[in-house]
Amino acid sequence: MSEGMRRRNVPSNADKPTVSRALDSLQNFDMYAKVQEDCMQKSKSGGAVTVVTALILVMLFLSELNEFFTLEVIDSVTIDTRMFQKLHIRMNVTFPHLQCDEISVNSVDSSGDLTVNNRGAIETLPLDANGRLAPPSQPVKAGTCLSCQEGETEETKCCNTCLDLKEAYMRKDLSYFPVLGSAPQCKDAIGCRVAGEVTVNKVSGNVHIALGQAVVRDGRLIHEFNVADVSGAYNTSHEIHYLAFGKAIKDWMAPLDDTAKTVRHGAYMFHYYVKLVPTIFIDRWGQDVQTNQFSVTDSALNVVNKDGRFNGLPGVFFVYDFSPFMIKRLQKAKPWSYLFTNTCAILGGVFTIASLVEVVLGHALCGFGIKN
Repeated sequence: MSEGMRRRNVPSNADKPTVSRALDSLQNFDMYAKVQEDCMQKSKSGGAVTVVTALILVMLFLSELNEFFTLEVIDSVTIDTRMFQKLHIRMNVTFPHLQCDEISVNSVDSSGDLTVNNRGAIETLPLDANGRLAPPSQPVKAGTCLSCQEGETEETKCCNTCLDLKEAYMRKDLSYFPVLGSAPQCKDAIGCRVAGEVTVNKVSGNVHIALGQAVVRDGRLIHEFNVADVSGAYNTSHEIHYLAFGKAIKDWMAPLDDTAKTVRHGAYMFHYYVKLVPTIFIDRWGQDVQTNQFSVTDSALNVVNKDGRFNGLPGVFFVYDFSPFMIKRLQKAKPWSYLFTNTCAILGGVFTIASLVEVVLGHALCGFGIKN
């Protein structure tokens, strides 16, 4: 068969199907020129660069993956227009040297509302000398007669309970605080933990834990106590385990949490001035939680003067006020396009730098006469 006949049997490009011709034309757009495998040469420097490149890629990808799953928090400030709401104050405060019947928890606000002896929502738990919950008091056995110590009189010789001992001292206008830690009637419950929630109006006011029993007279809050107790050893040392205004937010640390104050002598009045900033926290799912962030300053004053007079009420006062602004904290998740785009950028950048390093390293080895 002649050469001309063989050429006529070879199909020309015009004889190919349209789809095949279109696919063949894609070769004209190929930016990734291929090198035949016979022309490729592997080197030791290239292998080392590849291993290091793989390690860098893994570390960068894990770092980017961690950043992708980290939620972004966006803050914005607006005017607080919410009115007629209630403020929930949650607290847990320990008084290691005060018995529970020596204190009262009260709240007063600027609208005139008074809440006296918050016994329902607030628990007062007696503590022993080690700060643990005191065991329940046992009934006094028949025939028992515990000493009234300095409170003993002709009519009162037996004080079998801590309350009996206190009343005996008060009848003689004596301060019983110095003997509470040693008297067998009282030594098993010498401290008190105040825990619970107080609900108040959303206006400025204060919540205080102070000496004596509070009563309301003529619209005013009055604390009833023996003056001798104030000039005695009414020790207001305390530890604030937590204090929150509104609902708790996970991983938020309040400024007063784990704050402790110790009194060495005298009877002190502690003030914590709290500036509240209403805050709405919106999580990634659109659920919102209304709470309050706050800053705080504090002061302490010994209410007993040198001449024995007093110029204040010993206790702990939380004085709060509201900012007119409100913060919205929006928790935002990154889209999947963020991870895809950054991963592509990491791959392209690392491979480009690695290629340059391999070329430079290869030429350097050849320059030193080292076989690569």
